[in-house]
Amino acid sequence: MANGGWYGTQDEWERLEAPLIAFDSAISNFAAARPVSLTKNSKDWPERSLRWHQNPSCLMQLYLADEREVTWNLWLCCAQDRGGDRYWRQELLIEGEPAASFADNLTSLLGAGYDRLNSWQAQPELFEFATKLATPRA
Repeated sequence: MANGGWYGTQDEWERLEAPLIAFDSAISNFAAARPVSLTKNSKDWPERSLRWHQNPSCLMQLYLADEREVTWNLWLCCAQDRGGDRYWRQELLIEGEPAASFADNLTSLLGAGYDRLNSWQAQPELFEFATKLATPRA
């Protein structure tokens, strides 16, 4: 997923995105009740992302972890840019799980993730160094 881009067939894409489409109503309803933006399939990969706040920014992303096994991750990330460095706090609430294993409690997982990210956002001094930011070209 790092570089993005889907290189499979349309049938494969539809098979992989199907669990997300089944979750779309719950995710959209969750997003509509909060000051977040919802995006889908960033970098041409099956995923749903909720973003809010700025510096520190919050991201909750449900994405396809393994296309052969069709397993999913729910990633939480709160990040802050400081000068030429990025700091963050991140955690996987779901790691390598089939959609059926969390389908019944997706809304409560989203709620827990949202609350956790908001608590992290209020304490950026607890973030760890993540990476150097690219230097703008002259």
